Amino acid sequence: MQCWICAAPANGTCRFCGRAVCRQDAKLHSFVLEVYPADGTLYGLAVEDALYCGVCKPRAEPVRMDFLSEPPEAVSNDTGKQ
Repeated sequence: MQCWICAAPANGTCRFCGRAVCRQDAKLHSFVLEVYPADGTLYGLAVEDALYCGVCKPRAEPVRMDFLSEPPEAVSNDTGKQ
């Protein structure tokens, strides 16, 4: 693979978007691996120096995913055959 930014051979991929990056263009960014409740408090396991491309923009706030809890729409198999 080639670096997304300079087209040099890539050394890794961004943890957030998957873009390939070389050592010179790679940056570091915190990444939350998991969040869990304990003793009435939320705790998180995080990596301080996850590989980051510097191009994508990880959001600081969570994004609602309500569509994941909705049942999928029915797909019609009507082919006109009887």
